[in-house]
Amino acid sequence: MLRESVFTDITINAAGGSIRAHRAVLAARSPVFLSMFSHALREKELSTVDTPDMSIAACRAFVRYIYGASVSEEELLAHRSELVAAGDKYCIANLKETCEESLGKDVGTENVLQRLQMAHTYSLAALKRTCLRLLVDFGKMYEILEDFMEFTDTSDPELIGEIKRFAFSRGRKFPATRREGKASAKMARRTSVRKSTPRHASGTTQAKRTVKPTPNQASASIPAKRPRGSSVRKSTSGQDSDALPDKRVKRANVRLAGDKWAPPASRGTR
Repeated sequence: MLRESVFTDITINAAGGSIRAHRAVLAARSPVFLSMFSHALREKELSTVDTPDMSIAACRAFVRYIYGASVSEEELLAHRSELVAAGDKYCIANLKETCEESLGKDVGTENVLQRLQMAHTYSLAALKRTCLRLLVDFGKMYEILEDFMEFTDTSDPELIGEIKRFAFSRGRKFPATRREGKASAKMARRTSVRKSTPRHASGTTQAKRTVKPTPNQASASIPAKRPRGSSVRKSTSGQDSDALPDKRVKRANVRLAGDKWAPPASRGTR
């Protein structure tokens, strides 16, 4: 049916050519095609589907898989990267699984980062785990450290977080990314500058530091209040001495006569 193009009613335009197909078959195998042909979209009005991101050879293999649910091993190996993208775009789960299985068989040091990115983009859990095990368990991320650093700088942070968590769960040390390395180097330079710079420049007058006294020191520095009525007199040595209060002086200079107070004797009498 496909080869003879009998009663075809839709044209699939790819990079380098086009293929005639049947809407009913495409809609039966793909919910995306069904939505295209059911609603008033461009594909329904013009009877064409544009796939510029797929080569004509990959498009032929894609359409043959839709009609026959299978693809030759040669075509699969040649176009599996494009086919897995088409399977994800048009929601053909069986095609994605077939490509994922094939992509996981020959993962190596030279393509592990590419396959890991592909697995993350198209949600291929089995392929992603295969790539993570190769990078972490077998230590390949240290063998391709320069490429791995570049990969961590340009990839999705969510994917980098998955790699870190997988490495930590396996007890492996994750190499610092270039961003983290630049941040730590910048912090180290700041720390070294602070340590090498003196607090006061030489040849300049150091500013006096004002130390705020504690409450105990403040109370100790304040002179004690003198009692009321006290007077201050200077001694012969020039130092101040506290005089007794007036009432105490009077009482000290009186004599007790019997039970009564007697005034002191005058200075003239002995």
